[in-house]
Amino acid sequence: MRTMNQEKIERLAGFLNQYARDNNGSSPSLSEIMEYMSMSKATAYRYILELEKRGLVSYCGKKTLETELQRKMRCGFKRIPIIGQIVCGSPDEQEEYVSGYLAIPEEWIDGDCFLLRAYGDSMIDIGIEKDDLILVKKTETAKNGEVVVALTENGNTLKRLFWENGKSRLHAENKKYKKKDIYPRTLIIQGVALKVIKNIR
Repeated sequence: MRTMNQEKIERLAGFLNQYARDNNGSSPSLSEIMEYMSMSKATAYRYILELEKRGLVSYCGKKTLETELQRKMRCGFKRIPIIGQIVCGSPDEQEEYVSGYLAIPEEWIDGDCFLLRAYGDSMIDIGIEKDDLILVKKTETAKNGEVVVALTENGNTLKRLFWENGKSRLHAENKKYKKKDIYPRTLIIQGVALKVIKNIR
């Protein structure tokens, strides 16, 4: 049997951990491992089995490769889908699609949740800026003053909701706006915003 190269073993272990950090706890595919390590399929497979033998990974075939780091990352976290974008401005039609997943602490999650990526500036005064991720609780009801994902006759938007005499008012949080309020003829609440996740600039 061929001798396993210790440097390559350490390099592969490092790659698996770094990949998990960069991809929210996901594992690379065998083809990605082969490309990174410049190995054939058979050689890459041998090195994965060697890592398993040493207790560095658990591996039971396709899509079951997991390191200790990944196990720790998944403890207390839940992978939440990032679904499309939401307008922070005038309501607009948006295509709903899953563009990725993000590991979110379980204590942040309330029921069935999803993430939306914001664009526009109508909610900038409460800290929601273009490209921020918004953690949303899926619900069809909302309390007075909550920030909601709203579907109106003109499309989806993110605004603060107020009820006045049984009618809804969607309020923009941007002091520079001359017209801060929308009075929709039809309103379907799709979720309530819980948290904003953003990069530090």
